[in-house]
Amino acid sequence: MGFKKSWDLTTVEQHIRAAYGACISPYNDGYISFYAKQDLYQIKWLIDEALKNSPEFSDEKIWLKEQEQKKIIRILKDEQ
Repeated sequence: MGFKKSWDLTTVEQHIRAAYGACISPYNDGYISFYAKQDLYQIKWLIDEALKNSPEFSDEKIWLKEQEQKKIIRILKDEQ
């Protein structure tokens, strides 16, 4: 039996961006903004725990290095 992906990265990204938007919105009071930030922290902790407990794969370090390089290039392009 094959692997069936039961999530959509685009949807996860949209939810995280929505929480971030609620967190920084000048139209929200501190209570609403802080609840949104708490959600972001809980997501971060879940991901940190999942990554910590996941095995390391053969090409993982190479892939991570490539992603870091792409991120640096995006940052440098934004600074120009």
